[in-house]
Amino acid sequence: MAPLTRLSLKKGNQTLPISTKKIVGNNDKKVSDNKKQLNISIKKAKCPSLRIQLSALTIPTLKSLLRFNHQNSFGNKSSLISRIVYMVQHGVYPQCPKCMQGRLKIRLHRRKDQSKYYCPGFPISFRSPSFHRCNYLTDECRKITFDFPSNSKRKYLISIMNLLRLCHRIINPTRFSLNRQLQQLSSTSKAPSTSLSVGQELHGYIVKEITPVPEFRLIAIKLQHKLTGCQHLHIDREHKNNVWSVAFQTTPKDDTGVAHILEHTALCGSEKFPCRDPFFKMTNRSMATFMNAFTASDWTMYAFSTQNKKDYYNLMSVYLDAVLHPKLDEYDFMQEGWRLEHEKTDDPNSPIVIKGVVFNEMKGVFSDSHQVYARRIQNSLMPTSTYQYESGGDPEAIPTLTWNGLKNFHASHYHPTNGRFFTYGSFPLSDTLAFLNDYLNHYEQQKAKTISLALTEESHWNQSRSVNITCSPQSFVVDSNKTTTASVSYLLGSIRNTWETFLLNIVCSLLVDSEKSPFYKKLIIPNIGTNYSPDTGFGRNTLNTTFHVGLQDISKDDVDNVIKIIDDTFQEVAKEGFEKTQIEALLHQFELGIKHQDENFGLKIILGLIYSWIHGSDPVDSLQITKYVERFNEEIKENPRLLQDVIEKYFLKNNHKLIATMNIDEEYAEKKKQKESELCQQLISQCKDKQSIYKKGLELQKRQSAPQNIDVLPTLSITDIDKKVIRVPIIQGHAGNTYVQLCEQPTNGITYFRCLLNTFDLPNELKPYLPLFVNILTK
Repeated sequence: MAPLTRLSLKKGNQTLPISTKKIVGNNDKKVSDNKKQLNISIKKAKCPSLRIQLSALTIPTLKSLLRFNHQNSFGNKSSLISRIVYMVQHGVYPQCPKCMQGRLKIRLHRRKDQSKYYCPGFPISFRSPSFHRCNYLTDECRKITFDFPSNSKRKYLISIMNLLRLCHRIINPTRFSLNRQLQQLSSTSKAPSTSLSVGQELHGYIVKEITPVPEFRLIAIKLQHKLTGCQHLHIDREHKNNVWSVAFQTTPKDDTGVAHILEHTALCGSEKFPCRDPFFKMTNRSMATFMNAFTASDWTMYAFSTQNKKDYYNLMSVYLDAVLHPKLDEYDFMQEGWRLEHEKTDDPNSPIVIKGVVFNEMKGVFSDSHQVYARRIQNSLMPTSTYQYESGGDPEAIPTLTWNGLKNFHASHYHPTNGRFFTYGSFPLSDTLAFLNDYLNHYEQQKAKTISLALTEESHWNQSRSVNITCSPQSFVVDSNKTTTASVSYLLGSIRNTWETFLLNIVCSLLVDSEKSPFYKKLIIPNIGTNYSPDTGFGRNTLNTTFHVGLQDISKDDVDNVIKIIDDTFQEVAKEGFEKTQIEALLHQFELGIKHQDENFGLKIILGLIYSWIHGSDPVDSLQITKYVERFNEEIKENPRLLQDVIEKYFLKNNHKLIATMNIDEEYAEKKKQKESELCQQLISQCKDKQSIYKKGLELQKRQSAPQNIDVLPTLSITDIDKKVIRVPIIQGHAGNTYVQLCEQPTNGITYFRCLLNTFDLPNELKPYLPLFVNILTK
């Protein structure tokens, strides 16, 4: 790189030399430097504009120029420099038409027009800036010109020094160090800190535990509400997309789907917001990034996320009132659950049928053979616990649920004491707790004590069992002689044991998750069937974890062979174990899967830990992945047969084993239709006033078509929306001769890499094979 060739002020055609002895800032304080110092002065300058033009600088010279603290010189005016840096970094400049003669220019003009690039706080604006960075970096292209208005004060000249940082990257990009930048990016994101302490009381809550989780750069704070005893987990993390959720343990005692229907009906209006379907109505009154509710086998959750603070409290008020004070109107129950109604509502002579949102939804579920198989296996594997029932509702049992039954279920299950409240993000915890406390203080402690919904684990069997399942024919069949599904399922350990669950998750993933896994080699590669059976893999959505493995689309004659292959494979793996590289690769993927931060990382956290938290396990344990990975590495070093011992205990010596087969029944749909018709006739016969069916149908139709008063719902005004655009800085440079961009983000220690290759020189006849090549290359 050439030495410093010119640094001067220009007045027209006259050059004003700059002294290299000292730098004078806008406060006339001298800024010392161990090497060189510059004195920039404009007292002699009476020209319309001042220009500093510099050519190639040596790295030592640049370092000497930049070794001063310029922050105090700018104050809040540094947005001018930031805007210039941003525009250059993001390539907002035209390509050089003649690279050998190109020049990079950044011009700052007087505010002669209302340019959209006007920077508040500065009497100047950008006007049609032209930027250029030559790919070849010849001497002609290394010249950089800055024009300033003539009335600039010293602070503008001081700002030039900051622009020299930008010049460094443009003039000498080959000095860019990719490794050094990656190391800097990995350590710049800081973990949050908290002023709370264990035992501290805050807005009706007591802080129970504070746990930093450095691998996610977060602090987990567990609290308990003093009056109701409800649990609250707050994840303090510097993330703008804040999440709020509440989950209730909703263990079913029958197949009526009461928990599922209650989830729907609770969202049909509340005491404070008597508006049907507030979630849908809030979509154009909110900036929510997520709004939904879920019904699992033994819990129901309501969750939302947003980046706007006012919106956060608006949505929280709607959600809290929906779950704690829903209207639960009879007509809403009829609409969402089930009802008898004429096929044509306004025609009393049309047939009477069963209708309802959840009823029709579950009819669709039970028409899917994969859904039928997975659900029946769960019911059969745990026949004495709450999991013997269908939490979503069986269409044959849903019409037995009454309106009073729904209200009683809400009263006993949707109590704060039975809830798990979760918050995530950067919004102040204190404000959230104060808001929640206003709702929870209406509940009395003695009522909370009456709620006891703890589940007991399924008793283990003394010998294996089998179940035969039937389903409707599939719409697409590869081989009509191969329509059978067969699998083996095991009941494993308690989800409350985090270490045991971690180990089982590793073992089960090693068994089935990759093309190198034992079951893939033994079941898929021989082409006995088309794919794994539904729900194959590790299951952690019940109190006891499970494992399922099998094949679908096999012949009936291959069922015994498939079961034998599964048993033999367990024996083989218990004897030979897994390859070390396979274990290391899985741990790496396992850690990446947990640490990967998508756009709604907070929601990912709560959906991952709620299964164990709802059953009394420590939710923070599930976040401390590093602790368990380290423990695993230590234990497998001491005991190389660790995973083989797990297989021996939980599979070879486990009698709680279910062998399931599923075959198609050509009359399956017709039989279901016949049962529905018989059930409908039975319900009609039990109805004392058949005329009321017609009247209620018309009334429901009237209510559904009536306009809703959405003004009762909270909304955002334009003043509640932050007008500031979040800009993500991108570092540009070269690694060798390769152009590189780096973007700093809090990614939990994960580096994401994307490479773009120019295929211009690739022959046209080979380009159609590019997608296949990329797919193979990344496997």
